[in-house]
Amino acid sequence: MAATMAQRIQDLIGFDYSSNSINSEDEALETACAEVIDLAPVSLLLKYAVAPADLYTDNTTYAVEGKKILRVIRFDAGVVGRICEKVDIDEYKQLTVDTNSIYLPTKHSPIYTEDPESGTTLLNVFPTPTAAGTDLAEAAKVYYITYPVGSATDSLSAIDGIPNELEHAIALKASIYILQTMISDAIQEDEDDEMLAMLNSQVQSLEGMYQAEMQRLTGDKGTQTGE
Repeated sequence: MAATMAQRIQDLIGFDYSSNSINSEDEALETACAEVIDLAPVSLLLKYAVAPADLYTDNTTYAVEGKKILRVIRFDAGVVGRICEKVDIDEYKQLTVDTNSIYLPTKHSPIYTEDPESGTTLLNVFPTPTAAGTDLAEAAKVYYITYPVGSATDSLSAIDGIPNELEHAIALKASIYILQTMISDAIQEDEDDEMLAMLNSQVQSLEGMYQAEMQRLTGDKGTQTGE
C-alpha cells in the first residue's frame, strides 16, 4: 500500500511531529500543492487534466476559483481549435469595447480573461462562444486542474488531475512549511539553541532537495505558469 502524504512528511522530517504545536497539516499540504502545481510545466499538467468545461451560448462563463487554468481553446466552425491568449481584465475591456477597432480579437485570435468584479472570479472568452445545444462548433473548452484542499491532500494519487510525478515535491514543500512553523513556535517558547539549529539545518537540507526536485520536473526550460 502506498504511503500517505502524512507518512511521507514524517519520513522526511525524521520524527513524529504530530504532538508539536503546529499549523494544520492539511493547511501545509494545501499550500504546498498550490505552489508545486503553479510551478509545474503546463505540458505535464495537461496530461492529467480532468474533462474540460464547455462554454457555449447558454453557458458563456466559467467559475475559476480554486482552479488552475491550463489552457482555453475556442473552436472555429468545429474544425479548428485555437488557443486563447490570456489578458488581464483591463486589457480585455479595452480590446473588446470597440467592435470596429482593428485590434478587436477575432475567432482567429481569441482571448480570455479572469474577471473578479461580480464577487466570483469568472473566465470570459472573446469572441463569446455562440454554439447552441449539442452543436459545439463555436464553443470554447477550458482545461484545468482543481487545487486539492482539506483531507483530500493526504492521498493525492486518488485525486483526479494531480500527476504522481508531483507528489515528492509536494511532500518536501509541506515538510518545509511544518518545520518553519515549528521554528517559529520554538522561538516564541524560548527553546534552546541546539533545537533551533537542528530544525534550521533540516529546513536547509529539505530546501535543497525541493529545489533539485523542481529542477528535475521543470528541466532547463524553466517553469510554465499558464497559457
